[in-house]
Amino acid sequence: QVLEIDSELMYIWATDVPTKTLTVQRGFNGTTAAAHTAGAIITVNPRFPRAQVLESINDELADLSSPMHGLFQVKTLNQDYNGSDAMINLTSVTSIIDLLTVSVRYQTDDYPVARKIRLVRDVPTDDFASGFAIRFDQAVFPGRLRIVYKAAYSSATTEATDINSTCGVQETVTDIVALGAQIRLMSPREIKRNFTESQGDTRRADEVTMGSVANSTAGLIRLRRDRIQAEAARLARAYPTFLSKD
Repeated sequence: QVLEIDSELMYIWATDVPTKTLTVQRGFNGTTAAAHTAGAIITVNPRFPRAQVLESINDELADLSSPMHGLFQVKTLNQDYNGSDAMINLTSVTSIIDLLTVSVRYQTDDYPVARKIRLVRDVPTDDFASGFAIRFDQAVFPGRLRIVYKAAYSSATTEATDINSTCGVQETVTDIVALGAQIRLMSPREIKRNFTESQGDTRRADEVTMGSVANSTAGLIRLRRDRIQAEAARLARAYPTFLSKD
């Protein structure tokens, strides 16, 4: 059997009933061995291990930021520009999907949008530390640039991670992350259910018919799809792209 304490799984190799002692393998199935407080709740054979739930959430966050789904977080960067360089490094940027706007500080109350600017990826890091650069195909005034760009959602490192403030997930997208995690956790169960060599209970076919698990997630899949389309449209309306790349 397997037991779970906090987010760590342990595989039980042997039990000693008189001494109430278990011999276990720590950090089972890719989890991390950690210290646990006295009185922590122990779950035997958890249906949805907490580490697996966190992994499903991170898989969903990565999937939502794909071009097919069109969701993203919005980040900003202020950077000085000398007005002469053809390309500049995007300082401190580690992940970027595309540029939204680049504005130039002309006056304290005037930030005109710079046109004909391109994002360049995979540039040499010895010249451009981040690996990302902006190319100016049209002259731009020297000064401070206000760069607004799309970025993928960040991963959650622990269960305590706030996916809104830390991962960049908008409040209106939080429900989609929960739906996607549920689907990812439930979908493989249909495969296990239909694997005939693993069916030990002869009544299971009558009580839980083939396709029952898949049908239970079908509604969630449709709801997730509709919600993604709605939020992608919301983001596209809120953050239209003003750059001219011709």
